[in-house]
This record gives sequence, C-alpha cells and structure tokens, in this order.
Amino acid sequence: RVPFAPLRLVHTSTLLQKEQMPSSTPDQSASSAFNVSTNTSTYKTTRNPYGDGITRVREHTFKTDNFPVCPRKLRMLANQITKLPISEAIRQMDFSAKRASARVRSALVWARKNAIFQKQMNPDNMYLKLVRVGKGPKFPKKVDYKGRGRFGIIRKPKAHMKFVVWEKQEEKPVARDVVERALLAGGMPRRKGKGFRLTRNVWTQLEETKPVINPKPFYNW
Repeated sequence: RVPFAPLRLVHTSTLLQKEQMPSSTPDQSASSAFNVSTNTSTYKTTRNPYGDGITRVREHTFKTDNFPVCPRKLRMLANQITKLPISEAIRQMDFSAKRASARVRSALVWARKNAIFQKQMNPDNMYLKLVRVGKGPKFPKKVDYKGRGRFGIIRKPKAHMKFVVWEKQEEKPVARDVVERALLAGGMPRRKGKGFRLTRNVWTQLEETKPVINPKPFYNW
C-alpha cells in the first residue's frame, strides 16, 4: 500500500508577492515605438545679448533630406522664417508661392512633432533659433545637345535644410551693475559725489492738462 502524500497548500498572497518581486536581471526586451518617455529633458542656460537676464532653453535639431531645389532659392525661404515661432513659420509656408514651400512646411511639421514627443517641449513656446541651408551632393550633369554640333551642360542642383528649434523659459532678470539693479528694483540710484547726473531717465508721458500761457497767434510746429 502506497502512503498518501499530503498536498502542499500555498497561499495566494505568496504567489502575488513572488510576481511583484523585482527581477535581478534588467529587462532587455525592445520597447514599443509608441512609448513616450516621461523624463523631462534638461534645460540649457544662456544669457540674453541685451542684458534682460538669464534664459533657460531646450533645443531640438531637425534636418531634411536632399531634394531638388537650388540652394540660393531655398535660402530665401530660410531668411523668411528665421526667428519666428514655429506655428507662424508653418503659416508663412502655407501661403508662400515658392515651389519648395510645401517641402519646407512638411519638414517644420515633423520638427515640431519630434520636439514634442522626444524632448517634451511646449509648442506654444517653440521658435526657430537657426535655419541653415546646405548644398547636396555633387550636382549631376546632363548633356544638352544643340544645333550645329554644339552642346551645353545641364546641372540639377539639390539642397537640404537644418532647423534648430528652441523652447525658451524666461526667468527673473539678473542685474549686472548698480544701475540695472536699481532699475529692476524700481528706484534710481545716487552716487555720493559732485557733478553726478544719471543719464538713464525713464520715459513718462507729457502732461497735457497744463494751461497755455501767452499763446502765439500761429502754430509753431
């Protein structure tokens, strides 16, 4: 007669605890292309060239492929959208009569989308910091046969465009000297010395309620 082996009872909480325990080996499986990282990218601190304080920006770079267009003509569109908000640049390309404007508009839309999903940038604060135009590979040549044994060379140029998108976040201005510190604080400084006169005067509107004394019989302006 074979003795009966008792069943080993395992509580469900023990099984759940084993499932929730972290694995000692890292997960090396491939992530989905639709998983968006929630880590906020770091800001880059720059100083405004006009002394308005410190600006924290996030940067995203996007480059197009080479497409058939002359770099000289593409540079005109680059000068048109430089330093503009990215939404305004897309609107400018919508109403542009240039043939390459459709390709530039598509690239701007992709640059804005990648900046949102890859760098978590706010589209309302994005603007084009820099737009560069570069030549493509060596222009392919084609023989243009003419009459009387003559011929010419047809060159088909290609070019590409590179966008540098910034998202700026203004911070409190930082004063560089005594005058700027006083202007930011709302007062005007005074130096202990004779003959000192502050040249930075704040503009104020003229008071037009004063009475006119001894008016002239003609206009003097």
